[in-house]
Amino acid sequence: MDVVESTSGVVAAILMGAALTLLLLAAGPPTLARMTAPVATDGRALQMLRVIDAIRVELGRYYGTLAVINLLFGTVTTLLMWSLGMPNPLLWGALAAVLNFIPYLGCATTFVIVTLVAFVSFDAISQTLLVAASFLLLAAIEGHIIEPVFVGRRLDLNPIVVLVALWVGAWVWGIAGMVIALPFLVATKVAASRSRNGAAVVRFLSPPRGRPRRTWPSRFSGRRW
Repeated sequence: MDVVESTSGVVAAILMGAALTLLLLAAGPPTLARMTAPVATDGRALQMLRVIDAIRVELGRYYGTLAVINLLFGTVTTLLMWSLGMPNPLLWGALAAVLNFIPYLGCATTFVIVTLVAFVSFDAISQTLLVAASFLLLAAIEGHIIEPVFVGRRLDLNPIVVLVALWVGAWVWGIAGMVIALPFLVATKVAASRSRNGAAVVRFLSPPRGRPRRTWPSRFSGRRW
């Protein structure tokens, strides 16, 4: 009964966070304009509407593409678990598709759960290792090849910032806070990219791109010895 009660609380928190996210995405510019009218005047209101519309478009594209990827990821996970003889393969596919919306932690949680279920379901340890390795390979392909190709690197976020945001969201509002943490970071980055003074925020939220090459000035070019 304790497990059932905790599971129902987690499901309710996820549904609440998802509903709030959808409502925020569905709120059109006129509604948000009325909310920001008392604090914005003249050109500031128009600029704020443009930023809000850009956030809606980018978040819609991002989560639309991510939803399709996660649906395919769950389908492939179901087929993989079925081929490996795992019990309830449809359950693990649905779990992988839903938790994959939470970056890093969602996929890691699915991996741990699937490995534990395989450990108690099979007698041979080799079968358990095969299930774990197969799901890990599938998650690596999805996270390092499929998602970067279709989602693109325009909205990439620093992994450290994402983990800290997930931790703060979970501390403030539990599962619902974790669900809203990523949209909040994406919206912040889009708003900063359209602001005149937001370059520092964009660099802070973006992942490291490698060490820039140092160029040495030619101090003696054109100078006679």
